[in-house]
Amino acid sequence: MRPLDTLSFRDARPFDTTQYADSGLPTPQTFAGAMRTFLLQAHDVNLKQFGLHVKKYGSFDRALDDENDPVPALKKMKMSGPWLRKKGETLLPVPSSLRVDKQQGSLDQFQPLIRLDPLQTLPSGWKKMNSGLRPLWSYGRQSHETASGYITQSGLRTFLRGNRPTMSDLITPDQLYQIDRRVGIAIHPKRNTARDGMIYSSGLLVLQPDVEFCGEISGDDELIAPLLAENIILKFGGEGRSVVISQQDGGFWPNDLPLDEGDGRILLLTSPAYFDGWKPPDLPCIAASVSHPEGISGWDLARGGPKPNRFMVPAGTVYFLSKDTPIPTSLVEHHDALEGWGHFLTGNWNYV
Repeated sequence: MRPLDTLSFRDARPFDTTQYADSGLPTPQTFAGAMRTFLLQAHDVNLKQFGLHVKKYGSFDRALDDENDPVPALKKMKMSGPWLRKKGETLLPVPSSLRVDKQQGSLDQFQPLIRLDPLQTLPSGWKKMNSGLRPLWSYGRQSHETASGYITQSGLRTFLRGNRPTMSDLITPDQLYQIDRRVGIAIHPKRNTARDGMIYSSGLLVLQPDVEFCGEISGDDELIAPLLAENIILKFGGEGRSVVISQQDGGFWPNDLPLDEGDGRILLLTSPAYFDGWKPPDLPCIAASVSHPEGISGWDLARGGPKPNRFMVPAGTVYFLSKDTPIPTSLVEHHDALEGWGHFLTGNWNYV
């Protein structure tokens, strides 16, 4: 998805005069909403009438049942993303278990990152205090801090193999996007002059020239066929901004990672996930590296108002499982999984 202009992605908080609002990055529900809206229009669905049906039934899926084929198949279409992509390489937030040497900083691009993994020999008193979860550890005397930004595919492959990426595998946000801050005024419709006190300020998302968004879609062939045409333009985010979409065969992720190596398995979140807690309730973890929760809302078409705010575990969170723990097919509820929440990759880890 290549932007044709600046983009705007905001939460459901009100935005009025004298207020300031910067765009964030798109969430899975933003991507899913754009794809669904485009496909509904492409299959000649009257969006106004469809919206009334959603409000009547209180359900997006139930409203789809009133439409002709292949539109009802939309409720089974699975989407993942969006992720940032630079020069054809999909990027992810840095895994939260990676650290940067404070003293070394970014001076040496070949300096390995500090990697935290479960400690094999537990400190005295730890197990009693923490219900069996192991501490994450790294031997050495370095003073370190959490790595930030994004990780390249080569760095991701190294991490999932159980090894240490280097500083050269990290990309800073300013290499991918900037915020274009603008000031605007409201115009009186009759006098064509500025309305008193009606001034506002906003920040729009600007991707660097070699950066775009990408996502994955799977579903009924007839349903998604309109997305496969060339030079398709669709609305993405707020303020009617547009992107051009193109098709790529194959996936975005490393697929040559043997899972029979290492002392255990890693689950790395590539998109935020809602668990009503810090992990899936039925996932037996040995350890975990979880960052601060993200509050995410949105607009509910059925209710005609904002969705309840949900505090989600962010992308980059790492769960450490034992070697014999089965890898789950999904970490979140079915509806969330179809919308792209809780997407994850698997890998290996070794005891410290």
